[in-house]
Amino acid sequence: MDVLPEIKNWGEGKYSFFVGRQRYTLTTQLDEERFISVVKNVQAAVSQYPSSLCQDERLFLALMSLSFRLEELHRKTDAMVSRFSEEEHKQ
Repeated sequence: MDVLPEIKNWGEGKYSFFVGRQRYTLTTQLDEERFISVVKNVQAAVSQYPSSLCQDERLFLALMSLSFRLEELHRKTDAMVSRFSEEEHKQ
């Protein structure tokens, strides 16, 4: 039992969910669909690491992994914008 997929909606933007071994409860202004998607991404990132690591270590590694993916997306987006911008200037 590592990641429990259950995400409990308590209403008015308040949710309870597990990441790794820990249950978290928080309130957000995100719509439910988007919030659940974010939580599932975090759960998946944390579950990649051995359960023998402590919660903080797994959270830190997941943070680093997600940050790396975000950086890669920024680079790819910037490259696409530059390429389209160059093509537009050529026309």
